[in-house]
Amino acid sequence: MKLTILKSLIMLLIMAGLSSCGKNDIDYSNIENLYAQPLPVIQKAVQGKWKWLAQFGGVVGITYPKDMYVDINDDHFIIDYEDGSQRIYKFTWKRLSFVDKGINYNTWVMWDNKFDWGIYYFTSIKNDTLGVGHFPPQGVTFNQFSSSFIRIK
Repeated sequence: MKLTILKSLIMLLIMAGLSSCGKNDIDYSNIENLYAQPLPVIQKAVQGKWKWLAQFGGVVGITYPKDMYVDINDDHFIIDYEDGSQRIYKFTWKRLSFVDKGINYNTWVMWDNKFDWGIYYFTSIKNDTLGVGHFPPQGVTFNQFSSSFIRIK
């Protein structure tokens, strides 16, 4: 009898362990508060090729680049411009606290060590559309620019 109960408990534990597998999987096509995630999640979520959909802010308000793409890798990203030219930006990840558009962020920022300034921070992914904040320049408390990108499959 004791052996049967022990076997039943072991089977129950195994089944519970198997059913919990996958519960920690992240849907990288939808992350509401991407900025609040640990660095490995942000890195995995943003790596890959993205089509630049729109840039918001500034005097113009909103612009829609026609054929611009961004390819984000471990330590650099490449922008393919509409005219066929290409530019490579190297970065490291830097954890920063800042206020942008009235929101307090404590997140990881793509940081350009050569010029000692932030490039992007990531706000969310909704249906494979990435929300990106352009890091506010030093001394600026209200960033004027943000962008959205859609994942290229």
